[in-house]
Amino acid sequence: MIAQALFTPAQQKLLGLMFVRVNDGFHLNEIMRLTGLGSASAQRELRRLHDSGLIVSERIGNVRRFRPNKESLVYAELSSLVRKTFGLVSVLNSALSPLGDQLNVAFVYGATAKEQEASEDKIELLLIGDNTSYGELLSRLPVAERILRRKINPNLYTLPDFRRRLRERQQFLVHVLQEPKVFVWGDETDLSYASRVEES
Repeated sequence: MIAQALFTPAQQKLLGLMFVRVNDGFHLNEIMRLTGLGSASAQRELRRLHDSGLIVSERIGNVRRFRPNKESLVYAELSSLVRKTFGLVSVLNSALSPLGDQLNVAFVYGATAKEQEASEDKIELLLIGDNTSYGELLSRLPVAERILRRKINPNLYTLPDFRRRLRERQQFLVHVLQEPKVFVWGDETDLSYASRVEES
């Protein structure tokens, strides 16, 4: 509902494409193919977004490529809004919602969370929950992968296993917890609870 109130369907498709893969540039034919927009509609919306300073373009060879303008005053807010309403977070949240009763927290980490990813990089997803199997999880992800046009690499832990690994100071988890995160399910409070380690 938020997305529909703030953006036209065409704008949602364009922004969703660009902000899911913020470091990629897309030329007009790619945008039309990936969003399903017609030439006139795509060009009209690109012109509006470009004139407003929300996206920038550069000519590479004989092709003009468009990407988000990270220098825009509202880049951080717009990126967050897109992710939460119809971008990365929204897509992953919808995919995981049938497992909601079994999840404590889920977040994206790595290059995607740092907005340093290349188009071929996998989306690294860490999940903590109980009574959730990899089989259930993997059955939910293909639709999200098709929408995002990216592979998703899930790391699933039960709450006891996650806490045990933290108690043992396993380097992977210690590193991940120190890095930027994009929460898909739950928030910092839920992660703090999941990370609570009782001294033995």
